[in-house]
Amino acid sequence: MPVKFNVSVKLYLLLFIAAASLIGLGLYGIKELAKMNANTQTLYADRVVPFQQLSNVRFQYNTEIVPIAQRVKNHSISFTEANRRIRSAQQVINTNWHAYQLTYLTPEEKVLFKQADQLKKQVDETCRELILVLSRNDETALSELIKKRFSADPDPYVVKLTALMDLQLRVGKQLFNSNNKIYNNTSKEFIFIIALSLLVAVSLFLIIIKNIKKLIKTILKSSSIIKESEEKYQSLFEQASDAIYVCNANGYFTNVNNSMCQLTGYSRDELLKMTVGDLLNADLLRLNPLMYAKANPGDSIKGERKFIHKAGCIVDIEVNGKKFSDDRVLVILRDITDRKKMEAELKKAELRFRTLADKSMVGIYIVQKGKFVYVNPRFAEVFGYEPMELIGTLPVTQIIHPDYRNLANENVRARMDDEKTSVHYEAMGIKKDGTSNWVEFYGSRVDMDDEPTIIGSMIDITERRLAEDELRLSEQKYKMLFDSSPMPLLMVDKNDLSIIAANEEATRLYGYTNQELLKMTIRDMRHPDDKDKVWDNFKLSLKTSSDRGIFKHVKKNGAELSVQVIAHDILFEGKKVRLGLYNDLTEKIKAEQLHEKTEANLQTILNTTDTAYALLDRNLDVLEYNNKALIFAKNEFGFDPDSGGKFFEHLPNSRRPQFAEYAKRVFAGHTVSYEVAYNPSDAGDVWYYVRMFPISNKDNEILGLVLAITDITERKNAEQSLQSAYDQIKTQIKFIREMVWKQSHVLRSPLANLKGLTTILQNTPDDKEVLAFIQIELDRMDKVFMEMAEDSSNDEMNF
Repeated sequence: MPVKFNVSVKLYLLLFIAAASLIGLGLYGIKELAKMNANTQTLYADRVVPFQQLSNVRFQYNTEIVPIAQRVKNHSISFTEANRRIRSAQQVINTNWHAYQLTYLTPEEKVLFKQADQLKKQVDETCRELILVLSRNDETALSELIKKRFSADPDPYVVKLTALMDLQLRVGKQLFNSNNKIYNNTSKEFIFIIALSLLVAVSLFLIIIKNIKKLIKTILKSSSIIKESEEKYQSLFEQASDAIYVCNANGYFTNVNNSMCQLTGYSRDELLKMTVGDLLNADLLRLNPLMYAKANPGDSIKGERKFIHKAGCIVDIEVNGKKFSDDRVLVILRDITDRKKMEAELKKAELRFRTLADKSMVGIYIVQKGKFVYVNPRFAEVFGYEPMELIGTLPVTQIIHPDYRNLANENVRARMDDEKTSVHYEAMGIKKDGTSNWVEFYGSRVDMDDEPTIIGSMIDITERRLAEDELRLSEQKYKMLFDSSPMPLLMVDKNDLSIIAANEEATRLYGYTNQELLKMTIRDMRHPDDKDKVWDNFKLSLKTSSDRGIFKHVKKNGAELSVQVIAHDILFEGKKVRLGLYNDLTEKIKAEQLHEKTEANLQTILNTTDTAYALLDRNLDVLEYNNKALIFAKNEFGFDPDSGGKFFEHLPNSRRPQFAEYAKRVFAGHTVSYEVAYNPSDAGDVWYYVRMFPISNKDNEILGLVLAITDITERKNAEQSLQSAYDQIKTQIKFIREMVWKQSHVLRSPLANLKGLTTILQNTPDDKEVLAFIQIELDRMDKVFMEMAEDSSNDEMNF
């Protein structure tokens, strides 16, 4: 059918296809933008805001509640200041927690929320206890509360909050992916529609070119015939693309051209036997009577009417005729059926456009001569007006904030002066009530009724701008947390492994300045043995925080570090970045190695010592023991710890009550020591020194006891030998005392006599009687000495 249309109709059809394609693309784009806008609003209201609220709760809990008790204990802050800060933190937590509870929660999120809410109740109870302790300034109670309430690592409440925050990020990412999917699908569909439109337009254009070429050939051929023959008029008449006929005063056709035949479906011979009225019926004549009979010669007859095709269909035609002086009428007809259909379609399209525009969530406007000639309800609603209050009344700058009117005027001028065909900009608007908002304008210049016109759309971006401000604030807080973290943190670009951010703890750990670190890659930090493993590690996608293990790193001074890496992939400034926490475990690993070595040495000492050691639980079951204890248990009780059973059941019945009493005292926190003798054979008693002391955990809960037994038989035998020697010494001392008494009493008498006789002899040296007495006393003394020597000899024999 299209090949039978005239050139003008085909051109109109080509324009219509182009216009319909543009309108369709625009409406489709508006529809998809509305979907993306709804997703964006959901992302902000249900994910970004709750994430900030949960972040506030976790921040207050981690920084103001968990460490406060320890800081008071360390005298970093006063009891009063701690009390005030806890109350303030509780208020912030409760406010954010209540606000988060009012947001939309997914089924998974509801489960996590219930769990977190139960933990929050426990936290609230802990805070009440802490506030009560702080109010009393009771340091003892504070220490007990720290051990009881603040020793869990990791804190379950923080774990649940982190899980909720991770869920916000995961659901937010799903919404973001949904927007990406809409964008990708829309792009593909746009390309398909444009390609289809271009295909139709190009096909029609080729047909038009073909017809134009054919028309040119026909005209050239007709011109040649006209030059060669006086039938020039008839040739043109016959070759005319428009239908032409001549009729007489009675309405009979006297001449028709081929186009007329094609237009009516009749042959030339059939038409020459008919009248004009034969192409009409009574209804068509009644609605639009024939005018040529009443026309005067020279009058032009113009208009539109319908006639009936030979096939029975109605054909719309445009009539342009003229009456000659001989009452003949020359009429030129043009088929406008397609044009009428196009006009009807355009009216329908306009109606659909207005319907969509009036119901669109995007503001649509048309501006001519500085005023609105059309705005849809959404456009007026954004600024607080009714549509009729804006159309043809207020200048366009009336809705623009004074600070942005110069920008708006410049964009209008640039389009009107053809400097730009379209613009896109954001500006602050002014509403009817004087309040301000943020809007985003898209507009292009077109000509409507030969008048420069701006047609565009407008989106209310107030909430988006607020969200962007909140996001910037959140990034600033994140940056502050990153920089002030007490743990070393690094951000590494996953594409080239370059370090793009490092906090102060990271610079302190590795010994580099911040500027030096930002010029390095993470491979530069690795030990040569680990460098080849870096790329494989970073190829993995870490959607949640993950412990990547312990790696060897090297400091600036060449010292080696053992670093535990906990990492999480994030999107930072449009880049795929790995955020890593680098925990230095060098000293811990050295301590563990030293501990293992110490434990091995201790085992060696325990297994080579002469003391038996055994570890018993509260049921007196043997848990651990050394070789000496194994030998002792087998020798004394016939008890093998490897075969199981209770140590208590192998004690002699006579010793069980006393051992049970000792164990009771140990489990009460006391240390017990005593000596005990066993007589396993006639060889004599075997003596043991027994020590029992409790074993407790960090909460001072007694878990069992250590039993240490040492064989002290040799020491006891030595003590008995010493006792016997001591008794003999006491006997000797008694003898010596008697001997001394003899020396002091028996010898004293002859000595006294000798002293007196010596005095007499000095006065009478020749007195023989005195000399005789002296000899007697000397003999007495000699006898005493002999007796002493004999007694001494007898004592040595007795000893």
